Amino acid sequence: MTLVVGYAGTDNCFMVGDTLLSHEHFALKGDVGPVNGEFHSLKIQILTSELAIGLAGNFDAAYSAVAALKLAISADPTLHPTEWLASKNILDADFLVLKNGAKKELFVIESGNVRQAVNGHIGDPEEWNRFLQLKKDYNGASERHTIDENGKVVRSNPVTSGEKEFAVVSDAMEALCWDCVGRKEPTVGAISGCVVRIVDARISGQLEYLQAVEASHFPWEPSGGFTVLASNEPERGIGIYFRVGQRGFILSVGAQPPCVASTAETLKAFVDEARSNFGMKLTGGGWGEAF
Repeated sequence: MTLVVGYAGTDNCFMVGDTLLSHEHFALKGDVGPVNGEFHSLKIQILTSELAIGLAGNFDAAYSAVAALKLAISADPTLHPTEWLASKNILDADFLVLKNGAKKELFVIESGNVRQAVNGHIGDPEEWNRFLQLKKDYNGASERHTIDENGKVVRSNPVTSGEKEFAVVSDAMEALCWDCVGRKEPTVGAISGCVVRIVDARISGQLEYLQAVEASHFPWEPSGGFTVLASNEPERGIGIYFRVGQRGFILSVGAQPPCVASTAETLKAFVDEARSNFGMKLTGGGWGEAF
């Protein structure tokens, strides 16, 4: 199963989701499978700078439909994505359609039925209830600051209600994925808690995958940590790379297979692999290594 949560307000819009795919190992022995990319996917697909699709349910059917929608939009940019998906009548797959145009809109397609929402979700109803239990009140900063090259604050803006909701949903989704670790038959999860986040970016105003980077906090593992890199042009998707074990995963929009494991020995080699094999321009944080 899956859990993808979306929001479309007047100030911003976003989606946050997990990456775990349910599979036959669950029924056989309660095994989530090796972390080799086989059981994870990009369940939030940014098709254009103004359109993203979240998917749940029958993954193969939903993923194929989104890939076909991408091609259809390339041929006819005026196509209405919500109507197009609903017309396919895929009853065992659900979708979130996020539009970031002059007006921010979120549509939920469940069992072929369409409704518009400010807050919406698709996926496992039990995990949704657990998500709500883990969701906490916002406790971050009340303002965000723009700083020039000299470190001087040139502009301050209050954190909006939508930005607060994004932080709250992101934290709850991470907590849910970690909460699923060790369960016999988890239906929601992410590699090292690396949930997928997309948002209308502050600078570009376009839908983008977000980056994250973590360094080791433990003296016995000084070279640990991972980085989530994002490609928002020309081919969209994310890459996750771990310093320990020199292991990475590439999740590209519409790719087959949906997640590819990498054994690149350096972060730079990982970025080069994503560019040469998938046309992705991964950017993000590292550990002092130029790439």
